[in-house]
Amino acid sequence: MHECLLCKRDMKTSNDTFGNGCIRNIYSFLEMSMPKKVKLREDTLYKNIMKINRIRNINMNQKIWLTDRYLTYQYLDRLPYGDYSRLKKQINTEIQSINQIKNNEEPKSTKNMSLKQAYDLYKKATKFTEGINKLRQGNFTDEESIKLLISSFSFIFHMNKNKSQYENNSFRAMQNAFWQTVIEVGGKYVEFDISADFLQHSLEKEPNDLLIKNGKVVQEIVKDKNFQDNINNIIEKYGANRNEFIFDSTINSDFPMRFGESDLYYSLNNVSLYISGVKYGETWNLDIKIHDRYDYSKRKTLSEHYNDVNSVPKSIFSSTMYNLAHYSINFGVMKEYDIDIQFKINTTNFEVIE
Repeated sequence: MHECLLCKRDMKTSNDTFGNGCIRNIYSFLEMSMPKKVKLREDTLYKNIMKINRIRNINMNQKIWLTDRYLTYQYLDRLPYGDYSRLKKQINTEIQSINQIKNNEEPKSTKNMSLKQAYDLYKKATKFTEGINKLRQGNFTDEESIKLLISSFSFIFHMNKNKSQYENNSFRAMQNAFWQTVIEVGGKYVEFDISADFLQHSLEKEPNDLLIKNGKVVQEIVKDKNFQDNINNIIEKYGANRNEFIFDSTINSDFPMRFGESDLYYSLNNVSLYISGVKYGETWNLDIKIHDRYDYSKRKTLSEHYNDVNSVPKSIFSSTMYNLAHYSINFGVMKEYDIDIQFKINTTNFEVIE
C-alpha cells in the first residue's frame, strides 16, 4: 500500500508522494502557482520549498522530509489555538540540517507531531472557527440549525489518551475560546448574564470560592416564583404555630430548591438551602443561605432542560452548553468552586432586608 504523505490515504497504483487532491490543496495553502502539467507538480513543490529555505543539493528522501517538516511547520504556524513554539523551533532546526537525514531515518520531531496530525489539527481549527463565527451571528432558531452548529465544534470535547499532548493542548485552547465566545455573545442570546459570570470565573487559573450577599444574583433569586413558592411551603410546614424556625435542606429534603427562571436554573444546580426565620406580627424575617458547587458533575438529558416550552431551540442550546461544560470540567479547562449566597428578606412583599 502506498499512502499519500499528507492525508495517508491509499493511492493504489500511483507512485507519487501526494494524492492529486492533496497536491492541489498544498499549492493553494502555500499560495504558490501550480504547474499545469501533473508530472511537474511535486518536483516544482520540492524546488520551491528548497528555495524558500535556501537549501541545495539534497537527495529525494531529504526533499520529501524537508517538504514534510516545512508543511508541518506552516500548518502549526497558522493555528490560533495552542502553544507550539517549542515544537516549531525543533522543526525549524531540523529543516536547516535536513541534509543530515539518512535514507533510513526520520526527523525526531515527527514523534511529537506528524504532518497528518498537523494537517488534521489545521482542518479542525478551521472548522471550529467557522462554528464560532456562526455562534457569534446567533442565527439559529430551530432544532436543525442548532444541531448543525453543535457539530461544528463538538469535536474539541473529544479528548482522549490516544491523542498527543500537543493535540490535547490545542483542544483545550479551542474549548477556552469556545467558552469565551459563549460568554461574549451566547449569553446575550439566551439572556444568561449570571451563568456567563459564573462561567467566566470558572475559566480562571485558580478561581476563588464566591460569597454573594447582594446584587443581581440575590435580586433574581428573591423574585423567582419557584423560590417564593418554596419559601411559603416551608413556612407553612415548619413555621406553623411558631414564632421562629430553622430549615436545613441537607437534613430535610422534602422541599428541594429548583429555580424556575432560566438563568438561575442553569447557574445554580443541586443547591442546599438553609433558612432561619423569626416572626414579627404577620411577617416573617428570614435569614437565607444558599450553597452550590460549580461543578457540572452529571451530564443531563435534553428532557431535563425543556423547562421553557415556548423556546425549544433555547432548551436544546442550553442543555448542550451544560453537557459540554461537563466535559470541560473533566479536562480541567473549567474549574470547580463553591458558591455561597447569603441575604435576608421579609415575606410581606419578598423584599431584601439591607
